Amino acid sequence: MNDTYLNKRYSNLVIILVLLFPIFINSVKILSSLILLILVILGTYIAISKKQNPFKIKKLKIFSWLTVGYFGVMLLSILMADGLNAEFHHLGRKLQFLLAPLIALAVFKVEISLKNFLLSIKAGLIIIGLIVIVQVLLGYERPSGMMNQNIFGDIAVAMLFLSIVRVFNEQPKERTLTLFSAVLGIFAIVLSGNRGSWISALILSTLYILIIYKYYLHNNTKYRLIVFGLLATILILASNTQTFNNQMLNTKVAMERWSAGNIQKSSIGERLNMWTSGLKAAQESPLIGHGYRNANKAAQKYTDKDIGYTHLHNEYITNLVSAGIVGLLSLLALIFLPMIIFYQKIKDKEVHYYALMGFFLCAGYATFGLSHIAFGEEHINAFYVLFMGLLLPRVVR
Repeated sequence: MNDTYLNKRYSNLVIILVLLFPIFINSVKILSSLILLILVILGTYIAISKKQNPFKIKKLKIFSWLTVGYFGVMLLSILMADGLNAEFHHLGRKLQFLLAPLIALAVFKVEISLKNFLLSIKAGLIIIGLIVIVQVLLGYERPSGMMNQNIFGDIAVAMLFLSIVRVFNEQPKERTLTLFSAVLGIFAIVLSGNRGSWISALILSTLYILIIYKYYLHNNTKYRLIVFGLLATILILASNTQTFNNQMLNTKVAMERWSAGNIQKSSIGERLNMWTSGLKAAQESPLIGHGYRNANKAAQKYTDKDIGYTHLHNEYITNLVSAGIVGLLSLLALIFLPMIIFYQKIKDKEVHYYALMGFFLCAGYATFGLSHIAFGEEHINAFYVLFMGLLLPRVVR
């Protein structure tokens, strides 16, 4: 994919930035944001100086329209609800989607070694695993580095499944590093105490086995025993941690309280209350919604319990209330259209690993939104935008 307008210095800079991003995204927040900003500047340079339009480049067209279209729907919802007096600064949390075509353009023609890219993801997993272990030793109840536990856990889940797409075809030393980083990543996910991330990891594990069985496990008894043995070991170890047991006990108690009518006594009770209230609020303005960041205000009318958050802890319901059916469709397109494309390309040997990574990236975000928010914070938005901008153009023909 090399092109004459990209000199070696430019390519090396982009490669370094891309390889550093997975290392810092879940550990040093400001550096990952800085990397994305530099890529935006580089993309702007390419667009202006080389007259490159990502909306007209075949491999970037789908990605560009999906991301900017999603941002546009959020902007439209806030304009329709609040007019020119709307608090537009809230859209800063979605800015990554508006700038996504420039980010994709910056990395589009640069050849990035898949092996090195996966190595950087594994390095990121090792770092966050060590951070969590240190914080546990220091007495943190739910360690998550510098991040919110939900964001930290979700990014860790995405990195974990992206890192293992080549494990069956790696050399012994590579495979050892992969398994080591995966173990530390699992530590990070479990000890952060985010039940939503645990559910996502469980769903992705099931999908992973179903997909790789055909390609790697079907005729290989050794690999089957190793995979199922590792999964059993992980489940046993995880279920014996204090964090896991505490969260499971909290879940049981929360469900009992919800059944008894005490809907505000737990995080689960609060979520169930927000979801039911949100679905009622969505019926008031079904087409374009109540406006971005107005979902909780709209849902509050249908409950006497205080909704003290900025979203409804479910990406799909939040988008439905905020931007109506149009908003929900734009969200579904953003996640599931690329997911379908990736799934169809898994059988293509030339792009097999990129397609696997893209599929698990989309599947991960589809599950993240079930119990909290998938696109409500700048770092998790940045992770999706950069990785999707790298992976989707590599499988689109």
